[in-house]
Order: sequence, then C-alpha cells, then structure tokens
Amino acid sequence: KKGKMMRSIAMILGTILAILFLIQLFRGQKYEELVEGLEEKDFPLKDIYTVGFCWAELPPLRLRGVLFERLEQNAKVLYGEMYAEYYANVYYAMALSFFHFILCFGCLLAGWQDSRNFFYLGIFLAIVGLIYGCDSMRQKLVKRTENCETELPEVVSTMAILVNSGMILRDAWNMVGGRGEGDIYALMRDASEDIRNGHADSEAIAKFGRATNSPEIIKFTSALMQSMGKGAGELPLFLARQSSDLWNEKKQRLLQKGEQASAKLLMPIMLIFLGIIIIILSSAFAGISL
Repeated sequence: KKGKMMRSIAMILGTILAILFLIQLFRGQKYEELVEGLEEKDFPLKDIYTVGFCWAELPPLRLRGVLFERLEQNAKVLYGEMYAEYYANVYYAMALSFFHFILCFGCLLAGWQDSRNFFYLGIFLAIVGLIYGCDSMRQKLVKRTENCETELPEVVSTMAILVNSGMILRDAWNMVGGRGEGDIYALMRDASEDIRNGHADSEAIAKFGRATNSPEIIKFTSALMQSMGKGAGELPLFLARQSSDLWNEKKQRLLQKGEQASAKLLMPIMLIFLGIIIIILSSAFAGISL
C-alpha cells in the first residue's frame, strides 16, 4: 500500500509540474528575445529559461536581496556594468528553470518506475540544478581569473621584448592582444577597443585589471600605470623586471598545485590500502577458522 501511495503521489506531482511547465513555457514566449542571443555552449537548454523568467514574476520568487547583489556583482566583472542586471536575471531564470524541469522529470520517472529512490534522486538533482544556475557565473569568473593569471607571464614577456625593441606601449599592447588566444588576450582586445573609442590608456588598462578579477593582475596594472607616468625610459626596465618576477611566481604556483594534487590523491590511496588490508585480514581469519 505504501508503495502504491508513493507511486500515486509521484505521478500526480509529476503531472502537475509537467502541466505547469507547459503553461509557463507558453506564457514565456514574451521572454524569448532575452534568451535568443545566448550561446548554447555557455547556457545549456537556454530555450527553457523562459519558464524561469515567468516564475520570477511572482513576488515570493523575485530576484532581490543578497542573491541579486551577488549575481549582479559577478555579472559586472564578467560581462560589464551595462549588462550586469540582464545577466543576473538570466542566470536566476536558468536556476529556476532547471529546478522545475528536473523535479518534474524526477517525479514522473519515480512514478513510472515505482521507485522511491528516483523520487529522492529527482529532488536532489533539482536542488543541484538550482545551485548550479545561481553559482555557475561565479565558477566561470573564477576559471577566467585563473586562466588570466596563468597567461599573464607570457603576455608581459612578449610586451617586454616589443617595448625593448623600440615599440611604444600602446602598439605593443594591441599586437599582443590581437595575436593571442585566451581569456587575457580577449580582455586586452576589449581594452584596445576602449582606447580607440576615446578612453585614456591608463583608464582602459585599469578597467582591464578589474575585469580579470585578479589581485595579482590589478597590482601589475597599477604598477604599469605608475611606470608610464615616470616616462618612456622607465617602462622597458619595469616590464623586464615584472616578466622575471611573474615567471618565478608561476613556477611557485605550479609547485603548490602539484602538492595540492598529491594531497588529494592521498585519500584514495589510503582507501585502497585499507581495502587491501581488509581483504588480507579476512583471508587470514578464514584460513584460521578452517
């Protein structure tokens, strides 16, 4: 009886959620323009985000408070201040859409398979989808920051060579940013675009540093602007020193990551070793009993 009741509850709940999903998907056609330009690789299942936008209309589910501030702050760094509010709402709509879709699918699957485990798994995965939607922007920002810090020594080294050969900083910046592939090079191209649009070099470089969200790169850009203020003669020496220091820091970082990886491998090794010990002891006790 309990099993039949559980199956009935799962099927009823899944059917209600499926009907609500279809209704919200139909109502969400007015939001299609908001998701049309999103890249599929960065925003999986973007066509169902309109469901999340509809749910966000309800006062209890509106994006506000600490969550809105956190999403907006990450969006300012990742996408620029102009588009911060838009992307904050997109990621929130993603989270609500994933939660509804996965919970609906999990309930229907639990009812069809008559399995309580599928029901609990569906709830768990729905919560994971909700957290993923709210936290994925921060994860992207962290990854971009790490990539920028990894690519920085090569950027500074190339710029040092170009400036020491007689090229002015702006031209060296444009050349390095235009030929490289990676997150830091894309941000350098954005800074070059700002300069072409009339922004001062120092302002564009400072904005570049903030966009990386890296204390190390912000420190470098601040020192670079100070060196620029002292005159062109100081700049080649500054870049040469920075190049040497950054390569040394990168080596230290790689060593630390290697040590962290070794520490992470320690637990699986201990579990394997414990399993071997248990097998040996069980075999020994089995031999003694015989």
